[in-house]
Amino acid sequence: MINMLARHQRQFQGFARVLRRTLFIQTQTTPNENALKFVPNGAQILPSKETRTIEISNIKDAIHKSDLALKLFSLNDKGISSILFGHDFITVVKQEGDWNVLKPQIFALLTEHLTMGKPVLSENFLNELASEREEYKEELTEEEEVVELIKELLSTRIQPAIQEDGGDIEYVGFDHSTGTVSIKLIGACKSCSSSEITLKSGIEDMLKYYIDEVKEVIKIEEPIIKSEDVDVNAAKTADGVNGMGVQDMRRMSGSDDELPPSL
Repeated sequence: MINMLARHQRQFQGFARVLRRTLFIQTQTTPNENALKFVPNGAQILPSKETRTIEISNIKDAIHKSDLALKLFSLNDKGISSILFGHDFITVVKQEGDWNVLKPQIFALLTEHLTMGKPVLSENFLNELASEREEYKEELTEEEEVVELIKELLSTRIQPAIQEDGGDIEYVGFDHSTGTVSIKLIGACKSCSSSEITLKSGIEDMLKYYIDEVKEVIKIEEPIIKSEDVDVNAAKTADGVNGMGVQDMRRMSGSDDELPPSL
C-alpha cells in the first residue's frame, strides 16, 4: 500500500511538472475596462459544466468558498473587487490599479494553484451546491413551467453570449402578478457601462419575445462589502477554516416572420 501511494504521488508530481511547462493562460478583454477574462488552456475551473458560475465579491465569501479567490484578494491593495469562476475561465474585476501591474501577479497565482492540482472551490461549498440542486428538484412543481422556460432561455440563448464577455447572468425570481423577471448581472457585466443596454435591448426583449407572461426584466444589485469591514480571523473561525425546450417556445401572437431579438 505504501509503495502504491508513493508511486501515485510520483506520477502526480510528474504530471504537475508537465502541466507547469505547458499551462498557457490567455487573457481576453471585456466590454468593461475594469474586468479581464483569464482562460487557462486545458484547465477545468469548475468540477462540471452543470456547476453554475460562482462570483465571489469579498474576502468573507472567499474564505468560505475558494482558497484561490482568497489568494487573489490578497492583491486587494491593488483594488480587486470581485472574481467570477466559470467552467473554463476566470474573470477578475478591479476598482483601481494598473492591469500591467496586476496581470503578472494574477498569472503567478493562477499558475501556481492550477498546476498543483488544487481545487478551485472548497469541499464544504461544493456540498452546499449539491444540496441546492437536490432541494430545487424536490420543490419543482408544474405551476413553475413559465419559470422553467425563463431559465432555459437564459441558459441556452443569453448566458453563452454574456460569458463570452467575461460575465454571467443569474436568475433571481419571477413575479407572476406583474410579469417581472429579476436577474443579477455578475463578473464583467456587473459594473459595465453598457449593462443597462444589455438588460433592456438584449435580455428583456428576448424574454418578452419568447414568453408572453414576461413584461419586464429588472436587475438586482448586491450590497458592496468592503474588505476592511471583514474580520478575516473571525470569518475563518466561523467557517471552520484556518419540460419544454427553447426550440418549442413561440409567441402566442404576432407574425411568424418576425425575427427574435439577440444579444
